[in-house]
Amino acid sequence: MSERANPTRADARLTAVFFALTFVVYTLVFPYISVVNNPNENVRTYMTMAIVEGRTFRIDDIVGRHGWVNDMARAPETKMSASNAAAFCAEHPGKCHLYSVKAPAVSYLGVPAYWAMTRIAKPPTLEASPEARTAWLRNSTWVLRIFSVQWPCFAFLVAFERWLRRVSHDVVLRLSAVTAVGLGTNYLAYALMFASHSLFGVAAFASFALITGERLRFADPRRRRLSRALWAGFFAGFATLLEYHALPVSIVLSLYALTTFYRPTRLAMFGLGGIANALALMFFQWRAFGDPLMPGHKMSENAMYAQLLSQGLFGIGTPSWEVAGEISFSRSFGFFGTSSFMWLGLLALPAPLLLLGGRSSESRRVGRQWMVASGFAALAMVALWTTVSAAINWRGGWTVGPRYLGAAPPFFAAGAVLALECWAGRAAFRRTIARAAASGLALASVAQTGLVSTLYNTIPEAVTRPLPQLVVPCLRLAFVPHHLLEAIGVSSPLVYYVVLWGMVTAAALVMVWHMNRERIGAYFSRLVLALAFVVAGISPAFSAPSLAEAGDDGVTARRDLTAAWEPQGRDRIARLRETAERHGPRAPCAWLKLAEMDRLLSNEAQARADEARAGTVAPGACK
Repeated sequence: MSERANPTRADARLTAVFFALTFVVYTLVFPYISVVNNPNENVRTYMTMAIVEGRTFRIDDIVGRHGWVNDMARAPETKMSASNAAAFCAEHPGKCHLYSVKAPAVSYLGVPAYWAMTRIAKPPTLEASPEARTAWLRNSTWVLRIFSVQWPCFAFLVAFERWLRRVSHDVVLRLSAVTAVGLGTNYLAYALMFASHSLFGVAAFASFALITGERLRFADPRRRRLSRALWAGFFAGFATLLEYHALPVSIVLSLYALTTFYRPTRLAMFGLGGIANALALMFFQWRAFGDPLMPGHKMSENAMYAQLLSQGLFGIGTPSWEVAGEISFSRSFGFFGTSSFMWLGLLALPAPLLLLGGRSSESRRVGRQWMVASGFAALAMVALWTTVSAAINWRGGWTVGPRYLGAAPPFFAAGAVLALECWAGRAAFRRTIARAAASGLALASVAQTGLVSTLYNTIPEAVTRPLPQLVVPCLRLAFVPHHLLEAIGVSSPLVYYVVLWGMVTAAALVMVWHMNRERIGAYFSRLVLALAFVVAGISPAFSAPSLAEAGDDGVTARRDLTAAWEPQGRDRIARLRETAERHGPRAPCAWLKLAEMDRLLSNEAQARADEARAGTVAPGACK
C-alpha cells in the first residue's frame, strides 16, 4: 500500500472521463443572487478589489461603490484597544476605516485574476449607473471564483486521486472517494464561491499527504526530502491564513511533521514554509488593525457580531457536546447527515491494525506508518470538531452543510478508502461489498449535497431538508443558476441540466464500472448492493423534519429566493406568465397552471390571483 498503483488502460480511460465530466461542473455553473449580498464572499471580493485598485487593505471606497456588506471591521488609523476603538470611531468616523474581518488568504489569491481583469476593462466609477456597478461585481465574482477557487479545487481532486493510489489499487474505491469529496459534500458548494472553506480542506490535506508520503517512501529520516518538508510547512501554515479557526489543525499537522522531519535541516524547511504564511497574516493584521497579533473580530462593524466575537477567545468559548452533535448528525446541515459516504471514514482508525500481520518487515513497517498517519488525521479532526463546537457563532448563518468543517471531507474520504482496502484485502466477496458501499454511498451523497451545491451555495437556516424543500421545486420550475455559456449569448437553462447530467453520470460510471477479472456474478451482486446503499444513503434527505429543527419546510426560502432569482425571466413561471398575459382571458388553462406552479413555491396569494384571472373553466377542460 505504499507504492503508487499503475492503472490499467481501461481504468485510466474511466479516470479521464470522470475528471472531464467533473471539470464541466467546476467550470460551467455560477450560482449567484446579487441581492442576497453574501458577506462570506463579497467582503473578500471587496478586499481583493481594494488591493488591486488602491494598493490598500481599506475597503471604504469599494463599499461606497458596491454597497454595504456584513463581516467588516471598523478600525481607527491609530493603534488602540478594541474596547476603545468603537467609541473612538463613533466620535471620529473620518479617522476610521473599513476592513475585511476574514483571514486574508482568499483575497490574496484573487489579486492576479482581478489585476488581469482590470487590464482588460476599467472598474466603474461612483458616477456609473447602478446596473454597471452591479454587473462589475457579478463579473468580478465569477472571475475570482473560477481562477482563484474553482480550478484550484478541481486540480486538488486530480491530485487527491493520484495520492490515493498509495492507499488502494482499486479504481472504484479511489474514484468513489473523489466523487464523495468533490461532488457529494459542501466542498463543491464552497468551491463555487470566492471563499476559504474548500481551500482549507485543500491546504490541510496537502500538508498531511506530503508528510505521510515521505514517511511511507523513506524509512530513513535522513532521506526525506527538503522540498517536501518546505511544502508541508507551507500548506500547514496556509490553512490558518485561509481560516482563523484552522489554527488547531495547523498545530496538529506541525506535531505530525515533527515526528517525520525531525532532522535539523528538514525541520528548518518545514518552519520556513509555515513562517511565510504567518508573516502574510501578521502583515495584514498590522496594517489593518495596528497589531500583528490581533484579528479584527472585536472591531466588527456589526455591533451584534462584535458582541458575539468578543466572547471567549475571539468568539471561541467552551466546547459543547450538543453543538458537536448538530454539526455532525443534523440532516439539515450536519457533516454525516448530509453526506452519507463520510460515515465510512470513521473506520479508518482501527483499519491499519489489519496490516500489522504482514509477512515481510516492509509490510509491517507500512502498517505502522498508516497507524501513525491515521492517528494524526483523527487528532486533526478532533481538534477541528472541538474548535467549531466551541464557537459562539458555530452555525455560521446561511450555509450548505457545516461550512466551518471545510477541512474534513478529504480526510474522511481518504480514511474510508484506507479502511475499505484493509478490510477487503484479497477476499473477492469482501471487495464486492466494499466497492458497493463506496460507490453507492458516493452517488447518494451527490444527490444529497451535490445537487444543492450547484443550485445555490447559501441555504437559509429555515430550510431543514434542502433537497425536497428547495432543490426539487426549483429544478421542476427551471429556477437554475447562471452558467458560463451566457458569456457567448447562450441563455438556455438546459445548459445547467446538462451539467447535472454530467455530475450524476460521473458518479454512476464509477458505480457500474466492471473491473478486470471480476466475475459476472460478483459484478451484478455489487450493482444490487450499490443500489441498496444509494437508497439507504439518500433516505435521510427526505426524512420528516422534527419539531426541534424549527424550520418552515422551506416556505420562505422558496418564495423569497425565487422572487430574487438570477438570472431572471427564463424559469417556467416567467415564460408561462408571459404567454398568459399575452392571451389574457383567452388562456384560462395557462392561468390555472400558473396557480399550480405558484403553490409549488408556497406563493398562495399569487396562486389565488392567477385562479381569479382564469375565470370559470369547465371541469376537465384543462386536462
